[in-house]
Amino acid sequence: MVEIMLGDSLPWFFPLLALLLCTWVAFASIEKRANEGENSVSKFVVPVLRWGPPIMLGWLFLHRLIAIFSLDKSHMEVLQYLPSEAGMGDQFTLLLAGQGGIELATCAAAIFAVCSPRLPSVQAISTEASAAVQHRMMMFCALCILMGVGVLFPEHAYIASSPLPQQNIGSAPAISNALLPLLFGLMVMFGGELFAVSSVYTIEADFSALAKKATLKCVLLIVATLAWLASGPDAWVAWQQDSTDSNAALALLMVMHATVVLTAVLQPSRRIESRLAHGERRSVALLAMFASVGLIMLISACTLLNNSSNFATTAGANLFGLWLTSSVLGAMLLVQFMPTLGFDAAPRPETWWLRMMGLLIPMVAIAITPFGIYLLPGVWLALAWSMVIPWIAEADVATPSVAFVTAPLFGATVVALALPFMASQVFLAAMFLATPALIVAVAGMLIHKPSALQTTS
Repeated sequence: MVEIMLGDSLPWFFPLLALLLCTWVAFASIEKRANEGENSVSKFVVPVLRWGPPIMLGWLFLHRLIAIFSLDKSHMEVLQYLPSEAGMGDQFTLLLAGQGGIELATCAAAIFAVCSPRLPSVQAISTEASAAVQHRMMMFCALCILMGVGVLFPEHAYIASSPLPQQNIGSAPAISNALLPLLFGLMVMFGGELFAVSSVYTIEADFSALAKKATLKCVLLIVATLAWLASGPDAWVAWQQDSTDSNAALALLMVMHATVVLTAVLQPSRRIESRLAHGERRSVALLAMFASVGLIMLISACTLLNNSSNFATTAGANLFGLWLTSSVLGAMLLVQFMPTLGFDAAPRPETWWLRMMGLLIPMVAIAITPFGIYLLPGVWLALAWSMVIPWIAEADVATPSVAFVTAPLFGATVVALALPFMASQVFLAAMFLATPALIVAVAGMLIHKPSALQTTS
């Protein structure tokens, strides 16, 4: 058969793209070493590595655009969905609602990360700080694409089948499906801004303007994503019908999880934990935090997995829930060595690393198995408690109000763990009901007065 598809004619394309994205994770160190070098080759490498992924992703989209609008019958997506008499409307719909939408969204997110120093809120800070923001946004973008690469760029979208179909085998996807790549791309962009302001501690800069704008945009995106999933889009319905089969809906949930944790946990924790005192009984607070985090995640994951139809026995569902929970909790425990290795810039580096693993490990779990999404509601509830427990356990700060913080958070957690099973879509209900606990924890701790001399109710 003639080599007509990208995967057949350019087998090195995606490995090279993945390699370039991996360099983005450590781009700050690469750029620093290149600038210290005196040869011209090292200075040439930096722009190649910086612009390589956007150019390759843009070429993917351009390749698909030309094939669709020229009705190239050697292109699999054209063969599947576009008859010879297809009009511009059908072509445009397929471009945005099909694989082209994913390619465009990832390309736009990569360009946004590279060009982030030109954002008005970033231009207002120092050159050193804006470079740090760019590096962290590139890192976040690369991590999101790399962990979702299996569902974002499935093999069947780039390798021709044999024999080729002789006629169309389905109608073009609805234009509403274009919301999935749109939401994915926007959350990678604006989540990257929050990732930057939440993780840059070594540089003195005022990130408040960037944080406020990014937080507002991320909150709107989270609400829009949950509402869109509740409307029953095709990708989500397909996953519900066969939850063992991964599709792009999992990549959307992956970045939504990262956006929720950044918006409601990591970014506000930067302000909340800066007000904590020295930490009398700090070790007790840390142990209590790990115990509560593990227990909440285990209860949530096991109950959700038991409610699914993927396990024949309760023991199987509980065992898998234990494995998922252990992966997150084990990573949280392992990275407690990071502050001793010098990664201790945050006000409370041990809890910062705990929450960072709460962001990253569920994404890794989803990349490994589609059942990883059953972790998300429990992780959100657990991270909500991680913001409150230090203030309860430590003796040199005021305990949060029982009436305003502790009791509402406990009630919201119980409701979030129990009430979803009365809904028709248990997992979606669990995600919806986990958000009030986050709101209570964030609002309560931002308003809470930290002085140990304050009386508590």
